[in-house]
Amino acid sequence: HTFVKISSDPQNLQVFLGGSVGDILESFFKSTSCHRPTNAALLQQWALNISALAHCANSMGTMIKYDHACQVDLMTIGSIFTSMSDNLRLISELSRLFYWVCRKSQDLFATLVESAGGNMEGLDTLLYSLVATWKQSVDLHQRLQEGSASGLDDFLIDDLDRTEIQFGSEEFIHKKEYAEMRLCYMNCLLWVLLPQENLRWRLKDFGLKDLHFAVELRQPNLLQVILGTMRHLLDQEHAQQCHQLMQFFGEQLLIFLDLAISGKFPDSLLRLLLDAVSILSLQRDMQKLLATFNIYGKLNRLVRKYRDRNSNRDHRKIELAVLRVMSQVAVHPAHRLGFVAKDLEADEVYPPREEFEEQLEGWIKRKDEHCKTIASLLLNLFEEQKFQQQDPSRLETTLISIFDWWQVNSTTSYEEDREVSEARTAISLPDRLKVAMMRAQEKQALTSMETMSSCAPYECVVALSLFSRLALEPKFKRLFYNHLEPLLACVCTGIAAEAREAAATLANLMWAPDLNQEQLVCWLKFDGSSCLTVDAANVLLPVRAGDPKPVAIGQGMYKSTWGVEFVSDSCLTFHPDGFKTYNVPALLTTASPQDTFMNTSQSPYQWYHEPNPRHFTISCWFFWPLCSDDGLKSREGGCQCVLLQSSPPEMLIQIFVHFDKENPEGIWTLVDYERTKHAIKTPKLNPGWHLLTVVSSTTESPAQKYNGTKFFLDEWCKRLPKVWILNDFYNLGNDLSRGGRKPFGLIADFRIYARCLSDDEVRKLSRAENTDKHPDQIARRLAELDAATVLVQRLDVPDCAAECLRALGSLATLSTQRAKIFHVCGRQLLRLMTSPQPMVQRQAKRLLNNLS
Repeated sequence: HTFVKISSDPQNLQVFLGGSVGDILESFFKSTSCHRPTNAALLQQWALNISALAHCANSMGTMIKYDHACQVDLMTIGSIFTSMSDNLRLISELSRLFYWVCRKSQDLFATLVESAGGNMEGLDTLLYSLVATWKQSVDLHQRLQEGSASGLDDFLIDDLDRTEIQFGSEEFIHKKEYAEMRLCYMNCLLWVLLPQENLRWRLKDFGLKDLHFAVELRQPNLLQVILGTMRHLLDQEHAQQCHQLMQFFGEQLLIFLDLAISGKFPDSLLRLLLDAVSILSLQRDMQKLLATFNIYGKLNRLVRKYRDRNSNRDHRKIELAVLRVMSQVAVHPAHRLGFVAKDLEADEVYPPREEFEEQLEGWIKRKDEHCKTIASLLLNLFEEQKFQQQDPSRLETTLISIFDWWQVNSTTSYEEDREVSEARTAISLPDRLKVAMMRAQEKQALTSMETMSSCAPYECVVALSLFSRLALEPKFKRLFYNHLEPLLACVCTGIAAEAREAAATLANLMWAPDLNQEQLVCWLKFDGSSCLTVDAANVLLPVRAGDPKPVAIGQGMYKSTWGVEFVSDSCLTFHPDGFKTYNVPALLTTASPQDTFMNTSQSPYQWYHEPNPRHFTISCWFFWPLCSDDGLKSREGGCQCVLLQSSPPEMLIQIFVHFDKENPEGIWTLVDYERTKHAIKTPKLNPGWHLLTVVSSTTESPAQKYNGTKFFLDEWCKRLPKVWILNDFYNLGNDLSRGGRKPFGLIADFRIYARCLSDDEVRKLSRAENTDKHPDQIARRLAELDAATVLVQRLDVPDCAAECLRALGSLATLSTQRAKIFHVCGRQLLRLMTSPQPMVQRQAKRLLNNLS
């Protein structure tokens, strides 16, 4: 009992260490039997031993809680639980001890096995006993809740001397406190066990359920344990894999917030509650949950009520925690970007922008540096007009300063900050990769709480959200291209939320590539026999119909295997709703675990500078002569080889070649937006590969000051003044409205740009002999930096996995990376295809499609 009193103050625990008290406690703990003796003469000593054993468990639990060295004989804990002791006080203290042992364990499964005697049969027995103890705790809790002595006959007996306890007496209240303590710690212990997949299914088989009763408790000391457990698990990457558990914690924390607003929650625990909500808000799915329940309104009301109740206290830390939550909810893509919102109109955001910006302006004036930094970053993020109107060179200084600040304060630098030497050296990317692999092997992922003292995780997530938005825009891609290594380093060793946003930035850099503001919105390389539905622009998810033929050996473009031949009944559909260069689908601009492609394709992407519908370029390498099916060409009335077709219901044929007896060499034809056909007399083509380029422009185009369409075959050009084809593309390679009997033939390297290519650019394309100058320099640089191996490190947590899979899918458009990606994550990828998280599943399938 003396040890319990001493250990109640953490500062006294050093006394225990100096006097080897821990060893004494352990020796007593494992040498004392909890079984009631049959000999009446031994009962008094047994009762003293049981009481001492409970005190011993309490003291050891406190030492472990505060990270002081204390050896615990785990088999003794396991044997007491499996014996199903009826001593409520002992089991309560033992539950607390085992809770702290498991929570602090670096290998939870090994700890459970050791507690069970080192074998799997014993483990099942232990888990069954824990479930049984939990059921007893729930049953007793429900009976006590009724508030009468009825049904409490077994409870109203002293566990040691078997004397009767009067309902409502001091002894009754004392024993009820132990009952609530057992309920609390058993509940929290089972929460700690749940994220372990190899334990979860066993617990379910043993009938574990109703893990919510602890949140009904209202004693401050127990609430502290409950909130501490929630905060701890919310910060653990292995626990974040359990979406239902995270969802449950989120809902309960919102209930606690409502209680705090109404004054029914201890103000002394408010910071702990807000810390837990802050960590919860780092996950994208939980950001949507918080927004659904209007967290912005709740937190504002909470701050006002707290100020009224505690006018003499310092409110800054409470307000900082509130701002952290608001900042994370605000940066969710669906809350700030209308083009990825499911339920919001394109001009709606959350929190309400005008009101929130006014608050942020006030926070910038505060003395607290954290508040000022978060508010400043958010205001920069919200100022889309600034990024729309200004030239990138004018913004470069600001962005580089933000980027430099992020590198210094990122959780990526946590390992350097732990170094004692002031002259620490930066860790290279390969070394960071080793650190990431070591953490995974040791199951010691970095948490936001441990980085708070030296890093700024919440601020850095906001900064990365800004980077990921800008990375979508062509004019900012080169700026981030020069900083790829820090972003990959963040994916490697940053906390999960930062790694997610860094992966999103990398994925967005590969969206509509590349470095020279190409605005490439569709790029079908056809660089392999099976790579038919791979869009290397990473904008579309094309759908194949029929069975196009792979290019024959030795006939491929670029002296390689590039090329696919569209034959009868085969074609490629760009998008189910048609594809327009000025209304590019946004479905691959973000990836949140609970989203689907239907959510992210509600609205087109909103460019900073909206493309002109008449400014676009189509380029395609084709093999002459076209369709190899001579039977089609010899048909009465001739035949057509259709390259492009518009969307339903009209399905207008836009570009085709017509063959008949009078024109055996074929006539190229364009159909304009007024449905007028324009036959073009072209030079005779030699057998082999040729480049078709169609440039649609107006005099407003900086690259083509021409009002109409230019039709190129290689470097030969035909001008069509005031003629524009419809900017609406649906099918490639055939006319499905006519039964798929108008196949185009063998093509490769098909591209659509959302801008006009200059004559010089067309000339360079036609003279290309290899792929060295292709617009995939960002992906190639990432491949050189071993991005595939880096991104694979963060596939365990759904929040990170969705964005990392999106980046990997884009990287897989490089043929040189496909084998490597499958080598480093093939098995994991097959498992992720059955993930319960919709977007993880879809991105895994996209990656597999791009690989195979």
